[in-house]
Amino acid sequence: MSELNRKQALAKLVEALDKLYPQGIFDPKALESEQGMPDWATSRNGQQRMFTRPAKMALKSLAYAWNREAPKLDIRVEANELESLLRQSVTDLHADGMLTGEAAENLQALDCTVRQTLQRTATEFTHSFPAWTLGMEFAEPFVIGPVTIMTRRQWIDAVEFSDNAKKNALDGEEANQDWKAALLRALSMPKGFLTPDEAPLPWLAAQMYDPLSTGRSLLRVKLSGYERSLSTKAARHICKTALDGLSLILGGDSHFHTQTLADERMVPVSYHTVIEANGFLLLPGVGLSKQVPGVSGQQVKGGLDKQQNRTMRDALAHILDGLVSPASHPHPLLAMRWATALDWLAEGTREASEAIALAKIGTSLDVLTEGGKFGKILDMLTHLTGWTEEREFSVGSNPRSLRWLVKELYDHGRSKILHGNVFDRLQTFAEMRKVGESLARVALIECALRLRHYTGPDDHTAFRTIPSVTLDPTPVK
Repeated sequence: MSELNRKQALAKLVEALDKLYPQGIFDPKALESEQGMPDWATSRNGQQRMFTRPAKMALKSLAYAWNREAPKLDIRVEANELESLLRQSVTDLHADGMLTGEAAENLQALDCTVRQTLQRTATEFTHSFPAWTLGMEFAEPFVIGPVTIMTRRQWIDAVEFSDNAKKNALDGEEANQDWKAALLRALSMPKGFLTPDEAPLPWLAAQMYDPLSTGRSLLRVKLSGYERSLSTKAARHICKTALDGLSLILGGDSHFHTQTLADERMVPVSYHTVIEANGFLLLPGVGLSKQVPGVSGQQVKGGLDKQQNRTMRDALAHILDGLVSPASHPHPLLAMRWATALDWLAEGTREASEAIALAKIGTSLDVLTEGGKFGKILDMLTHLTGWTEEREFSVGSNPRSLRWLVKELYDHGRSKILHGNVFDRLQTFAEMRKVGESLARVALIECALRLRHYTGPDDHTAFRTIPSVTLDPTPVK
C-alpha cells in the first residue's frame, strides 16, 4: 500500500467521520462493524467525535504525512503531540461543519487551525533534572553555557510557586507558604526516616519531595520554540550533554559513572557475589561500582578552573548554545552531531557488557565522521592529532599501530559485534575498550575545541577535516 499525502489522508479521515456523523448527526448503525471501542474527542463547541478504526488509521497517516510534507511549523512539536493536535483540530472543524469542501479547501482550513493553535501555545519553559554530580556546584551554582548546575538548596532558593498555586493547593495558603523550609527539612533526613510526630509536609512540599529526593543536585536550562513535551525531551538531552561533557573534560572513564542524571539506568552502587563450592556456601563477595566518587567537589572545581580545562569548558558551552538556540548558532548541525557522538561514548563507558560497550564506542567515532567507516575514522584521527598511522599504542602487553587499532575497533569490533559475528559473551574486549574510549575522548575534545573557532560550512562531514585552532594547536594528550 502506497503512502498517503496530507490531502489524501485528510480526505480518508473526513470520509470516516462523515460515515459516523452524516450531516453532523451521530449514526449508531455505523458502529456495527467496529471492533473494539473507538476513541473520541470533544470539540470546542461541546460536540463529540468518535474515531473508528479507519479514522484512527487515517489520522496516523495524516500525522506521518504532515511531518514529511508540511512547511516548517512555528514551533517544534513532538510526533505524539502533533497527532493529538491534528485530532483535536479535525474534531473542531468537523463539528463546526467546516470540512465539507474540496480536499484542498479542507487541508487549507486545517493548516490555518493548526497554525492558530500553535500561535497560542506556550513555548518557553525552564526545565530542571535531578542528578548526581562530583560536587563542583556545592559552593555556588556552576554555569556551563546555558545550563546551570545547582545543589538542591540553591535550586529551592531560586524557584517559587505562584500565589495562586499556594492559595488553591490542598492544606491551604498558610500551610503552603512555608513549603521551602518544610521541604529542606525533610530532604535533610534519610529517606523514609520522618518520625511519626513530624507534621505532614505541606501539599506543595510533598509534591516536590519525591523528584528532589532522587539526586542531591539539579541541572537547569531554559528553552523556547518547542511545545511542552518536546521541550522536556530536548532539555533532557541538553542537560545530559552538559554533564557528560564535564565528565569528558575531567578524564572520562569513572566520571561518566559518578555524574549522571537521576533517571539514568545505572547498576547498583554496591554488588555481591553468592557462590557455592563442593556443596557448601562460601562467604559472599562484595564490591563497589564506579559510581562512588574518589575526589571532593572542591578538587573537581579546582580541576575545571585550570586554564586548559577552561578552554574546553568554553568549547562545551559553545556546543550547548547550539543545542539550545540552533537558529542563532553558526553550526547547529555539527553541535548536534558532536553531542550525539558524546552520548554514544558516555553510554559505551557506562555499559556493563564489554562487547556492547565496544560497539557503542566505535559508533561514537562513526557519528563524528558521519558514516566514514574505518578509512575515514583513521583519516580524521590522524588529522586531529597529527599522529601517523604507524604510531604505536600499548594494548595489554602488545604494541599496536593506530591503523591496526582503528581497524580492530571498527571492522572487527563494532561491525562484527553488531552484525552477529561475535556472540561469545565470555570473549574479552577489556583492552580494546580502554583504547577505544581514549581515542574517542581525544577526538571529541579536539573537535569541540576546533568547532568553537570554525568558520566553514555546517557540513555533516566537517569534523573529518576541521582546521586546527591557531591559538592552541596542541592536540589533547
